[in-house]
Amino acid sequence: MNFATYLTYILLSAVTIVYVGNACYQNGKIYIANFFPNDVNFATGINKILRSAYYLMNLGIVIFTLNSIDNIKSFLELIEEITNRLSFILLLIGCLHGINLFTIYISHTYFKNK
Repeated sequence: MNFATYLTYILLSAVTIVYVGNACYQNGKIYIANFFPNDVNFATGINKILRSAYYLMNLGIVIFTLNSIDNIKSFLELIEEITNRLSFILLLIGCLHGINLFTIYISHTYFKNK
């Protein structure tokens, strides 16, 4: 049953991370371009760096949490384990996204006033 847990967790995590990452990247283009309208290349570069950091962070979390999966004995335990782990990843994604938006806003405000 542990193999099924690993496989399910990795697949669901990968799909979730890629979907959210692409959505944030596409919508982030517009958001960041508004802050740097005179330098599209700079805005695109920031967006790509944020996407790379996002993927690396989430990949690290998925790999790190694989090590601590308990011995699963039933289908219910499998669902509980995967739900707990995916909810942690989604919570972290939300927090990091909020921090990134706030940081970009503060940076833009700081450099705009100089």
